[in-house]
Amino acid sequence: MSDAKLALIRKTRVADIAIHVNRAGLAIGDVAWLAPLADGRIGVFARINRRLLGLFSRWRPGFLGHLDADAEEIITPSLQHGDRLRVRIIDLVPEHLAHGNPPEVHISVWGDPRHLQPVRRPPEPAPAIASPRRRLSSVGLARQAPS
Repeated sequence: MSDAKLALIRKTRVADIAIHVNRAGLAIGDVAWLAPLADGRIGVFARINRRLLGLFSRWRPGFLGHLDADAEEIITPSLQHGDRLRVRIIDLVPEHLAHGNPPEVHISVWGDPRHLQPVRRPPEPAPAIASPRRRLSSVGLARQAPS
């Protein structure tokens, strides 16, 4: 068995950010990890900087947010089988650069793809096919006109 890891999710947004991204001390390339939450979602955790009295910094594990539904569906089988996943922070948009929008944290997830399952989405409805129109001749129009 090889230890080679392939990209399971190249880039996904962490939903419902629970920290102040600018003050957390996060950087691109930082290690993160995934763990199931009590409500059934998958949480994203990383080491974040927590200041004590505003002077002393302590690096502690902290909750960043959770994965969205599509990413959870992809990752859940790997977590249930106990696969080792490599999770990295690949993009950050802190509050001061978000221009009034919420801050963003994006991660990538790498692992063994043997437990991947296709994402199940409801099938899209087939486009409606219009019935062919009948062409009316001038004779047909003349018959329909009241006299």
